[in-house]
Amino acid sequence: MKSKTVFIIFTLILASCKREIEKKTELGKSEFNLKTDITDFKKKMTESDSIKIWFDHSVCTYQGVERIEITKKSDSIKIRTEFKEETFNENPEWKLVYEKKISKTDSIWNIEKFFKRNIKRRKSEEKEHGTLQVSHKGIKVNYFTNGLVDLNRFMADYFEVMRELHPENKNGIYGVEIINEPELQIE
Repeated sequence: MKSKTVFIIFTLILASCKREIEKKTELGKSEFNLKTDITDFKKKMTESDSIKIWFDHSVCTYQGVERIEITKKSDSIKIRTEFKEETFNENPEWKLVYEKKISKTDSIWNIEKFFKRNIKRRKSEEKEHGTLQVSHKGIKVNYFTNGLVDLNRFMADYFEVMRELHPENKNGIYGVEIINEPELQIE
């Protein structure tokens, strides 16, 4: 009787281990293609996918870099944002700025529309790395700018999209709001 009980318990343990391995294998399968799915990643990425975004905030003498990691957990998207300000620091360190979860059906953060709107920026014959770089499993998509005016327009567009996600705009990393003051009247 003891040997039957031990055999049944052993069989149950093996069966549950097999199911757990099958679940992990299912999670490991992903058909996400960064180049074609970047404009719809919230729906198309799986829990085994991770997207990394690098945005170079540097303009003229200012040096700053942002990195974002986007992962999916069942019905939500986790966004972790770090920033490194290099202008006045000899040994700059990455600092966590935001860590948020949003619904995979979120319609407030329009980063996918931003990627689609800027698809023409994905080509450059002069530069190897773009102002914005998105990567997934070794594949990289770069977004390039051409000159200071174009860079400032691209950054303004990006900052506006990021303020949708982070309206509190910690440390002003997504630019500052322009305040229109009434004109001074000189008498």
